[in-house]
Amino acid sequence: MKLFHFPQACSRVALTALEEAGFEYEDQVINILEAEQQSPEYLAIHRSGKVPALQVGEQVITENPSIIYYLHRQAPSAHLLPEVGTEVEQAQQVSDLVWCSSTVHPTMRQVRMPIRFTDGDPSGIQAKGHELLTGIAKHVNDRIGDGWWYADQWSIVDVYLTWIFTTGVLGGFELTEYPNIQALIDKIESKDSYRQALAREQAAWNAHKQKQKQKQEQEQQ
Repeated sequence: MKLFHFPQACSRVALTALEEAGFEYEDQVINILEAEQQSPEYLAIHRSGKVPALQVGEQVITENPSIIYYLHRQAPSAHLLPEVGTEVEQAQQVSDLVWCSSTVHPTMRQVRMPIRFTDGDPSGIQAKGHELLTGIAKHVNDRIGDGWWYADQWSIVDVYLTWIFTTGVLGGFELTEYPNIQALIDKIESKDSYRQALAREQAAWNAHKQKQKQKQEQEQQ
């Protein structure tokens, strides 16, 4: 397997899932700051030019929910999602992942990067993002209490929520009124798999920069 990712992007969730489950895999940084995701080479991998993308042999899985659910099915003993007994419960877990990806993530983006939603003044978009994310934060804070998204069972959903809210903070979203979310973040940031994912991100970024530097030096010769 090979994960295409970018440090600090939502691909961190899939990276943490790979580390938690103990998979052997390669990884490659796609430098979205330099529009590398729009290169013909990467568009052939991910038609939307986004990260993450997980290459499995000759096939590619895109979108965090699909990647995570695939990894969960490949390594159920890692408990990326809690063990459940019915197909309805399985569908509810998929729904939670899709909710993070298609509802909460875009809402956070309105706070963190509102300019992506308009060619004009982004202030109204950002204000609406804060309003919507406040409602979501209240719901999450109340649901998790002093535990996890799934009560007393850790899951990759907790990592997704951690990424969303810590990224939202970078856009000015305040967590002071949501102590349970802050406690969740603290617990996730202390997990070995999360720290390993951060280290993998940094190592991949360092290698990417070194490769770019060598390429520039060769071009100048």
